[in-house]
Amino acid sequence: MFSNINIILVNTSHSGNIGSSARAMKTMGFENLILVNPNDFPSSHANALAVGCKDVLDKAKVFNEFNEAISIGNINIGLTARSRRASIPTLEIDDFIDMLLLNSENKFNVIFGNEKSGLSNQELLKCDYVMTLPTSSKYKSLNLAFAVQIVVYELFKKSKYKLFKSKKLPNLASSKEKNFFIETLISLLKTTKFITEKNHQSLTKKIHIIFNKANLETDEVNTLHGILSSLTKYSKK
Repeated sequence: MFSNINIILVNTSHSGNIGSSARAMKTMGFENLILVNPNDFPSSHANALAVGCKDVLDKAKVFNEFNEAISIGNINIGLTARSRRASIPTLEIDDFIDMLLLNSENKFNVIFGNEKSGLSNQELLKCDYVMTLPTSSKYKSLNLAFAVQIVVYELFKKSKYKLFKSKKLPNLASSKEKNFFIETLISLLKTTKFITEKNHQSLTKKIHIIFNKANLETDEVNTLHGILSSLTKYSKK
């Protein structure tokens, strides 16, 4: 049922959290686990804490690079406990659940960061949305596996009732297609000196946010690539 949803753990420090996350996933019907640069995996400790859910670990995809890992999906949702300055669209958990369940034709990456530092600002820039799980104001940091458990439980519970408020999304471009376009655009803007060493960080961030907000479809990304190609050819005449 949840075959279109990937749970991605980034730079996980403790292998036990990987095993516990696998257990949390399988009890709610999730099997797609992706690991990015884990500190210790495969691991006997992860296997022990998976408690009968080792098959999820055995099937887990492992990547060294964040961009490579998210290329499988086309909508990236990053979990974060901290407020960020970048104006990435924010989802409340109810809207997050509705979006995933109502748009099963899309492939979602639900992304959890390192236990201590969470997702980096650069990683969050690759996310279409960010979500923070509601917690006490006195202490906001959830254990990684607990955070995974909450998310998959809420998805499993809501899938039984099918009471949705969010709208359906169009047939969106993949993360790989979208990020390739953004990287091509940034490269061109460096060539034209619109992006300089001085403004590189701020403009690159704004460009990512603009196009992530746009919910681009595949044919729209192809059109934008065509525009860039046309402009590049014209400038060389």
